[in-house]
Amino acid sequence: MRTETLSIRIRKDLKDKMRKVKIDWRKEIEGFIESKIREIEAKEIIDYISSITASIPASSEPAWKSIREYRERG
Repeated sequence: MRTETLSIRIRKDLKDKMRKVKIDWRKEIEGFIESKIREIEAKEIIDYISSITASIPASSEPAWKSIREYRERG
């Protein structure tokens, strides 16, 4: 897998604290970024589906009735 470098500027005191803790910071930061991207993509999908379903009129028939009819046909 190809990798690229991402540089960020952080406070010196935070960097000093990071050095004291034995954590794989690259892995932690990469995991956070992946999680945030999944969250944003999921929200975009939900917003898209909501925009499509907003134009569909609600059924006047209860859902249970349609399900029962479907099951009885099968």
